[in-house]
Amino acid sequence: MRLPPIVLALTCLGLAIAGPTDRAPRFQQVSIHTDKGPGFIAIADVNHDGNTDLIVANAEGGSVSVLLGDGKGHFQSARGSPISAGHLPNDIAVVDMNGDGNLDLVIANHQSPYLTILLGDGKGVFQPAPGSPVDVHSNPHPHGVAAGFFSGKERLDVVTDSWGNNQIELLEGDGKGGLRTPGRFFQVGHRPYERLRSADFNHDGNPDVVTTNLDDDTVTILLGDGKGGLQEATGSPFAAGAKPWQVAIDDFDRDGNADLAIIPYERDVTDSRRLVVTILLGNGKGGFTPMRTQSPSLEGCHGPNSIATGDMNGDSYRDVVVSCAESRNLAIFYGHAGNVLTRSNIPVAGGWGGVAVADLNGDGRADLITANHDNESVTIYLSK
Repeated sequence: MRLPPIVLALTCLGLAIAGPTDRAPRFQQVSIHTDKGPGFIAIADVNHDGNTDLIVANAEGGSVSVLLGDGKGHFQSARGSPISAGHLPNDIAVVDMNGDGNLDLVIANHQSPYLTILLGDGKGVFQPAPGSPVDVHSNPHPHGVAAGFFSGKERLDVVTDSWGNNQIELLEGDGKGGLRTPGRFFQVGHRPYERLRSADFNHDGNPDVVTTNLDDDTVTILLGDGKGGLQEATGSPFAAGAKPWQVAIDDFDRDGNADLAIIPYERDVTDSRRLVVTILLGNGKGGFTPMRTQSPSLEGCHGPNSIATGDMNGDSYRDVVVSCAESRNLAIFYGHAGNVLTRSNIPVAGGWGGVAVADLNGDGRADLITANHDNESVTIYLSK
């Protein structure tokens, strides 16, 4: 059933920023209806109009909302949205699984053994792929999903977690929107729970994988060979702060190498001094070391549950945004020279949703999107 977007609020928020930020951004705020329990937010152009669209995983609704952008910060529900997406959709990879030039969705279904694959028509409409949902034999069930050319350049493959046996699973794509099962399993750290992500960490042109290992306070880096193999990087696993469970990939020191920003699972952290954003700087060979400056504190951010990055104030430095589910605020850390981060907070409707960052209106400054789990909406914060 299609639900049109409903504008719930329109305000402007001014922020007082501590530290050497040149401009304190202001945000114009508008909320849009989704479905029950919105959480993860994906960013892509699914209808080929050159504008950024939003795809929202609605956990309790068992659906995804597809919101089509006009390039000015306004959004309209795509035809047929929200779209059935299986049991408790938790994470989304947006890629072209069948090679038709249109973006498709690969969705991790929490508390089930399945990945749901929805094929796009290039206009924002999605239909289940043949054979979807796919039983991927994850133990006990998948949380995260990422895609890449892990076994060659002809077709996209998918990786997901099998955290119950401390592994990830690589499933080859069939080029038609399906996955070949069972996949190949690779050992990582202890309890790779919630998120895994992919990037080229060693500049060899092949996708690699990072997992957050909740129970041994590390991240594992697996380097891909482009032929379906994954080999642990030298020095991996790397210390990643207390109870790492969410990770964002960006280049914080502007050296051309992928870096990591990681937040902890607060419930399992016994020392409040370890409630920080851990930033690991990549060396371009698959190795990572901690940022030399003090890790940004998450004091006052209760239930940190999502992390995203971007340039919020147009100063060319990368900023970090953390969604704080229980305190219902966003902690925004503004980047400066020397990897120094200063913090600001804004209140949000929040709950156990998520946060994403993208330039939604083409002004060169990143905007914020939050998923408001408790009131069936997303809120867009356009930077001014």
